[in-house]
Amino acid sequence: MTLSLCASELDRQSPFGFTCRRCLTCCRFKKIQLNPYETARLAGRLGISTTDFIARYTTGGTVLRFDDQGACVFLQADGCTVHPDRPLVCRLYPLGRYVDSLGVETFAQLALEDGCQGELHAQGTIARYLQDQEAFPFMEAADLYLDLLWYLVEHLHEQDLAPLQATAVSDAAGGEAEAESDDRCQLVWIDLDRTVREYCQRTGTPVPGDIDARMKLQIKAVRQWAAQPQGGDRYGNDPEPAGG
Repeated sequence: MTLSLCASELDRQSPFGFTCRRCLTCCRFKKIQLNPYETARLAGRLGISTTDFIARYTTGGTVLRFDDQGACVFLQADGCTVHPDRPLVCRLYPLGRYVDSLGVETFAQLALEDGCQGELHAQGTIARYLQDQEAFPFMEAADLYLDLLWYLVEHLHEQDLAPLQATAVSDAAGGEAEAESDDRCQLVWIDLDRTVREYCQRTGTPVPGDIDARMKLQIKAVRQWAAQPQGGDRYGNDPEPAGG
């Protein structure tokens, strides 16, 4: 049994399977948007900080850079050089995953790229495919950041924010920083290592070594920053009085 080219409103128990032939067709001409966890995984694979990774390998802080020929910056002749830490969208192909504001998850089977040599079949389920692709930690991270985005969007509409704070929250909710506001947004959203390091310095908290713990601390820091009244700093401290 083979699958049709497209299908939607699928769940984890839906029949699905895909055999990749490593033709590398799907590694070209994409816009792959990264969340901070994915950036941290890739940075860890390369042995650099997320600050350095953002500067070298992204556009606007959140979009993975592709070269002039339309190839992913990590694609070489023999395949992906960061495959164990590849982003979720790469792991899911040819599936799309969607989570609504109530947390309801659905999947869609996407049409294969022109020239893709992979084989769709129904010898398994979506759940098995996700397990084989080691997608679950990436899905959990994506859901945590989606919850954070919903919080930021609601907070933007409900609170009387300082102008810079409102702009940074808006940029975070939009998912991509403009170049001129990159430094501000990195502090509150994009740059996991920098946000965690500064939060820990200000609060006297040890920097966690585990990437999952650092991700959760970053989310905590962003929530605390966004919740501050006008004039408070990113980490919940009141501003110093004038002349203090």
